[in-house]
Amino acid sequence: MKKIKRLWIASVCVLLFLTGCKKEQDIQKQPDAKEQEQENRSEEPDIEQAAENPETGIEGQENVPRDLTSEELRGFTQWINGKSNYGFLLSEYTRPQDVDLSQVFYSGAGIETAPLSKAEEEAYLEITGEEEIYTDYTRLTTGEIDEFLKEKLGLSLEDMTKGLPWACLPDSDAWVWQHGDTNYMNFTCVSGRQISADTYELECVPGDENYEPAVPSCRLTLQKQGEDYQFLSNIYTAGVEYSKEIWKIEEQSFNVDLGAPWGDVYFVSYAPDKSVSGNRDVTFSIIKPSDGAELFRFPFMEEGEYRRNEQFQEVQAVSFKDYDGDGNLDVIILIEYQLFIYNEEEGDRRQEVRLYRSRPKEGDFVLDTDRMDYLSINDFDHSIEEIMEHIDEAGRPE
Repeated sequence: MKKIKRLWIASVCVLLFLTGCKKEQDIQKQPDAKEQEQENRSEEPDIEQAAENPETGIEGQENVPRDLTSEELRGFTQWINGKSNYGFLLSEYTRPQDVDLSQVFYSGAGIETAPLSKAEEEAYLEITGEEEIYTDYTRLTTGEIDEFLKEKLGLSLEDMTKGLPWACLPDSDAWVWQHGDTNYMNFTCVSGRQISADTYELECVPGDENYEPAVPSCRLTLQKQGEDYQFLSNIYTAGVEYSKEIWKIEEQSFNVDLGAPWGDVYFVSYAPDKSVSGNRDVTFSIIKPSDGAELFRFPFMEEGEYRRNEQFQEVQAVSFKDYDGDGNLDVIILIEYQLFIYNEEEGDRRQEVRLYRSRPKEGDFVLDTDRMDYLSINDFDHSIEEIMEHIDEAGRPE
């Protein structure tokens, strides 16, 4: 549900006359950029744990500047996509005091606050001229905003140059913003470097290869502060493109000769970017070693690279065998999933066997679902050896 136009116009008109909470604010109009909705409703990643990932193996690092590893980029990607952080990538600024607060706090920035009291609701309706509150709203006090900005920017609301274009309720020192959608956007850190002992520069791409974002790629600069990071700048930049390279599962990616028509190729397993959705699935590709071009992407188990009722855990094994005896190498993969149980943190785990049968004439691989179903139903999916022992019993496809 998009913002109600007449609510917005009324709010802006009223806010132009407000003196603000504690200090007069320079109220500016909300940017007219298209807002992006995401279905991701996962909890904010544990900040301490996420902050540890980018720092793996570099405490006391003196060899800077240096490029970040894939593991570090994955850690920063997880951290950036937290509810309290992604909003800082939705505006451009060269100084932290120039951040667009309307983007940062649009959906509350992960801050849990109390609902409006009856008196506050009446005050809000009087200020805005509305008859009732039509949509969801965010309510934050100046204290809550200042505490958050001190953590993320080292500043307070008074230090910001753009102010906060929300309705201010002076009696309770609260700021209120009514909205019916979200500005959530996930980002992927495709490259980056440590440029000093405590400063990091990241190239980040919004969305992914399947999504057309409304905001540009950016170069983000962060400074380490204790166990967290503060935002220094965010510059929109062209030429930074999405790459799945940071999601490559090194131990399950192999150089292999698959015969005609492929020859010597690089088989790559890619872990899912769970910032998009916790149910995103693992993917597999054949890559041309000389230039990294993707030659073939293996078929998904379910449409759109998502699993309806389970979450990917790990690729347990990959094997290249001519299991159907036609003289061509096929691909056998064992994957572990955690079954998704609503309102429960953890469900049972299960193993899944993937059989990709080679079709040299067609130049592809197809899911061998009949054999897969047979092996799964009969519980013959615990190891490559067990699969090979029973695969002939499943018969041949017509």
